Amino acid sequence: MTSTDFVGLVPAAGRGTRMAPLRYPKELLPIVYEQAEGGARLRPVAEYALESLAGAGVGSAIVVVAPWKLEVVGYLGDGRHLGVDIAYLLQEEARGLAWALDLAREWTRGRDVVFVMPDTIFTPPDALTRLRRVYEETGADLALAVFPTPDAHRLGPVILRGDRVHRVFDKPADPPVMNTWGAAIWGGAFTRLLHEGLIQDTREKAPRNGEPVLGHYFDLAVRSGLRVRAVEFPGGTFQDVGTPLAVRRSMEGPSLLAVGP
Repeated sequence: MTSTDFVGLVPAAGRGTRMAPLRYPKELLPIVYEQAEGGARLRPVAEYALESLAGAGVGSAIVVVAPWKLEVVGYLGDGRHLGVDIAYLLQEEARGLAWALDLAREWTRGRDVVFVMPDTIFTPPDALTRLRRVYEETGADLALAVFPTPDAHRLGPVILRGDRVHRVFDKPADPPVMNTWGAAIWGGAFTRLLHEGLIQDTREKAPRNGEPVLGHYFDLAVRSGLRVRAVEFPGGTFQDVGTPLAVRRSMEGPSLLAVGP
């Protein structure tokens, strides 16, 4: 059953610098294929994120876009063909993922946020449904979906203590575990922590270069005493397809990016 208490949040406002010199939105790259009658069909990767929300009973989503990413709006439209009603927020300055999510705070007030990235694919297909169930049953402030990966050094490894999150890292040179968070659900407590943390870090670190890292705020949530839970999917998969390496993998072996039965 679709709930109005949950809203999807899908950030698609980045510059896509990892894909340079490509100037086309990576979210619309047709490098995902699914089983279909008579063979298989290609689909843009962003559709996977939105359909995963619909599958978890999340009937509406906010997609954060930028002036240089309006092709995303034109392609996704109102989202009804994907089972989710889409509204758009415009981020006029590229400030990174954390700021893109913070931009939506006034539009998500009083609702639980289901965060998925439009340039990633994860399995099992019901991962968000299971994450939502744990989030609701445990009364968590933040819940992370955790997947195995051989690329933990360039993602976000998570140390777990049962279903509790102990630490969250970002691109560690020597990963303590070979996994990564790949999606999240949070409520008002984490929304406030993220906003206040961004403001404080901006004041303290203004002279420094670099964008704030979302994983650092996940880790801060743990250290601040928020109830942070995780659902681990040891038999699952996670693929960040927003890099040249991932595109090359899709060309060499498209089964790596296959979805569906």
